[in-house]
Amino acid sequence: MTSNTQTDSTLIFEYPAKPQVRSFLRLESLFKRFERNRLATHPDNHLFALKILLEIVEILEHGDTRSELTKELARLSEQFSILRKNPEVDVKKLDTFLVQINQLKDWVFGYEGRFGEKIRKHPFIENVRYRTSIPGGYCQFDCPELFLFLNKEYSERQQLLLNWLENIKGIKTSVEVILKLLRDTTKWQHQEAPMGTFLIEATDPPFQLIRVKLEKTLHIFPEFSVGKHRSTIIFKSFNQDYKKIPQQKQVPFELACCH
Repeated sequence: MTSNTQTDSTLIFEYPAKPQVRSFLRLESLFKRFERNRLATHPDNHLFALKILLEIVEILEHGDTRSELTKELARLSEQFSILRKNPEVDVKKLDTFLVQINQLKDWVFGYEGRFGEKIRKHPFIENVRYRTSIPGGYCQFDCPELFLFLNKEYSERQQLLLNWLENIKGIKTSVEVILKLLRDTTKWQHQEAPMGTFLIEATDPPFQLIRVKLEKTLHIFPEFSVGKHRSTIIFKSFNQDYKKIPQQKQVPFELACCH
């Protein structure tokens, strides 16, 4: 099996075949960017981390993340509990994993109020969220509390960002575990797309995530169309005017359809 992660010479494109996976991928991307900027030292990085936190809160406010996580964690718990009957499975490791899954499920179920509500209602976050909805509203005359925040010591800004993350850390961990299992339990397969188009027949159970790995040197990208009976991948590139141009040649790639 080839590497399950992107390398210096490859690109991995992922397409969610289920609405909940779309939400998980967006949250995963935001949490990763939040962490990278939180760990940086420049005030501009912490401004960007704060903006990302507001995006996360926005998703949690309008989405149904609690229900999606509860269902997916329950499914995983049931799916992996069945493996205890398999004599080739390391039961000790499996039980440790199931404990983690059930702890996350309990955290999600026991969370008080709506996800991210305590962050949204924090006076500083409320003020910044309102002011920064104005284009260019990050200026000190528009949002003095943000100006003061960005001029605190690095360690103090770090700690405040960490405190806010702590309130929704269970969401971050749950999303990481769910997506890691989706990716790691599926093997890459080498494929060829004749004339730049590839068809995938539907399966039972249906797949949740389509992953495509391409060599960077190809300078192309996949477009996905997911249907009830089959899905299509069309490989394209951009011309000088940044218009999409379908590939009219055979394209080698690696495919993983995750259930």
